[in-house]
Amino acid sequence: MIPAMEKKINLKPVFSNRVHTAAWEGPCRTGKLEELTEEYERKLGEEEFARWKPLLEKKIDPEYTKILDPVYMEWDETYVVKECELKKVEKDIHETDIFLFTYRVPGLIEKYHKPMVMMNLGPTPIDLVAYYTDIGEEAYMVHDYEELNMLLRVLQVKKAISSTKLLILSGTEHIPVSVNSSIHDLPMLQEKYGIRNSRVSFRLVFDEMERVAGKNGKIVERDTEALIEKSVETNIPAEDLAQDLTFYHAVKSLMNKYECNAFTIPCMNLCATRIPALKHFVPCITHTLLKDEKYPTSCEEDISVWMAVMVLMYLSEKSVFMGNPVLVKKGHYEVEEIGIMKGMVSKAKPEFDEEVLEIHHSVPGMKMNGFENDSLPYKIGHFTHEGWGGKIQIDMNENSEKKVTFARFNRSADSMFVGRGEIIDIEFREEFCSPAIFIKTEGNVRELRQKLAKGRYGHHLAVVYGDYADSLRQLGEIMNFNVEVYP
Repeated sequence: MIPAMEKKINLKPVFSNRVHTAAWEGPCRTGKLEELTEEYERKLGEEEFARWKPLLEKKIDPEYTKILDPVYMEWDETYVVKECELKKVEKDIHETDIFLFTYRVPGLIEKYHKPMVMMNLGPTPIDLVAYYTDIGEEAYMVHDYEELNMLLRVLQVKKAISSTKLLILSGTEHIPVSVNSSIHDLPMLQEKYGIRNSRVSFRLVFDEMERVAGKNGKIVERDTEALIEKSVETNIPAEDLAQDLTFYHAVKSLMNKYECNAFTIPCMNLCATRIPALKHFVPCITHTLLKDEKYPTSCEEDISVWMAVMVLMYLSEKSVFMGNPVLVKKGHYEVEEIGIMKGMVSKAKPEFDEEVLEIHHSVPGMKMNGFENDSLPYKIGHFTHEGWGGKIQIDMNENSEKKVTFARFNRSADSMFVGRGEIIDIEFREEFCSPAIFIKTEGNVRELRQKLAKGRYGHHLAVVYGDYADSLRQLGEIMNFNVEVYP
């Protein structure tokens, strides 16, 4: 079960050399005749090709890109690339994600229908990209290696998205009961983005938990002890935490069975079975651990926020938080009102001097500073009043990075809402969803929430450290979805 974000973009460099059949001057070429001969142009091209290959390895970021064997292609003043030249790319054509051109290669894109990019400061890439995109091909132009690496990074994210398969442990409802604004058209996700899914009953996980407890009990015990050992503080009995880890291993087992590298489950439907109450588990720690292992997840079978979690995770290479967006009024820390659950009520905190956005859920990542960096310090709390149901508690305000990007897709999966702000406070709550982070947003909080409603986006928001608005705009342009940055 390989995380989709670990897949690299495969770049096929094609060095194009126009070699004239004789030496002459005219409206398309000038120079000394001895430098316009077939032999001289071929020799010059071959020398440039030899210098180009090591330059690519030096300039192109290997973290996101695999450089396939570069090829040298010749053609003459007829502007016809012979079939034997075109076939030079066939050795790894099925592996190729995108061609890198040095100049025109007439007929190559038309024959193989692969994306292309050309790096050049002159007019040719403008002409080629205009032509290829107009006839329905995928084509890009860049001016230097910095732009090329930025493009390849975004294309790598696009490839990761198309390599994602989501395990939906479903309550069988077409739309989850607690998220009416969730993306409902799963076939569309495959057609538009290549995202596949296996949608099966969540009752399968109960039998899998029994199997895990019997066969892998020592592994669960080991992981429970390790999680407690690394915790700053643990406020849940080890035997109850082990039930959360049993659920985690059962989910991973089903992900392996269905060859999935992403996950979601409807909490409301799951809770209604009373099986979590019987077995003493909640899904929260599973979401945290899977995201830290580079597998995007979402609570409540919310596919709209899952899309945002996935995109932010793949783009930032960081674990992502998600939760409910709540308006906290100026001068009032409490959010208790009619219809709001008691577990959401804040206790004994200072008043804010402006309206802020609260986002709360029990699924922060420990790798929110990056998968390659150290885990953030955490406590282990309990979700229920009885003291069971593990949840990871991370002080997201005690971090050098304060700026965050938060996002969500709409029901049609063709538009992404993006907001930005700064974390100014946090609260841990003993029961229910926690932590709650408080964000001073760019733009008015009330208008932001209206945008989520009137723009047909919905409620849960995915949150990542850093500002990714520009990268998201570029990804949206390439993947053909709108990016609405607020304000």
